Amino acid sequence: MSNYYFLMCLLPPMPAALGEKVPIGFGEIAGAIKRNVHPEHLDIVYAHIQSVDAFNWEQKDQGRELFLEGGLLSQEDMAGARALPDFIRVFREEKERGIHRAYIYDRLWELYYSSAYAVAERIGCRFLIDYLSWEIELRSSLAALRVREKGGNLDEHAILSAFNPRDYSNFIAQLKSQKNPLQTERYLDEERLRQIYRFEGGSSFSLDALLAYLSRSAIYCRWEKISEHFDIETYLWHGGSM
Repeated sequence: MSNYYFLMCLLPPMPAALGEKVPIGFGEIAGAIKRNVHPEHLDIVYAHIQSVDAFNWEQKDQGRELFLEGGLLSQEDMAGARALPDFIRVFREEKERGIHRAYIYDRLWELYYSSAYAVAERIGCRFLIDYLSWEIELRSSLAALRVREKGGNLDEHAILSAFNPRDYSNFIAQLKSQKNPLQTERYLDEERLRQIYRFEGGSSFSLDALLAYLSRSAIYCRWEKISEHFDIETYLWHGGSM
């Protein structure tokens, strides 16, 4: 795969800790990558970035005003249902017929993950194959935890059941020990950062490294937004409530 020496040197370093200021926003980061990626890698970059579109569609569809920059779809595109990717179009059609899931947006994410994973396999992108597998398996394990604690049918929460969850028991135990929801979110994202580092490979300028940077920057940019609303360190270590 082609290397990205210039682009990776152009992109700013991430901060030392979650919640600290990121030099530029995620929309600018995603835009720089979309403009400079090699044509043969556009599909895989777009597939990865469309997770933002999935999130934004879920928010819009529930009447929320939260919109993240950096996806392929603008707010106008979403309002007018223009240029929608297949996974959103299929979700809309299925929703009109009736989706029999405890949380219908599990189906939206199932369609997104299936689409992105298919692109990763077609191109042979090791980072995205491994990272999406990890995310899917984690989501299934967290769903199983909620069902055990609150009851329900696990099949109604399943995301791509062909993926068999690995043993997350120790991670889940640590997750449950967190003092408040924000601390839980931070623990999850710190684990995501560890997995991104693990999956990105040994080359600092490869396509895998570029996609890992994109994943990492999304997490850091999200926590910068969170820090605008919370004194994160005080909240985390003194058990604040949301």
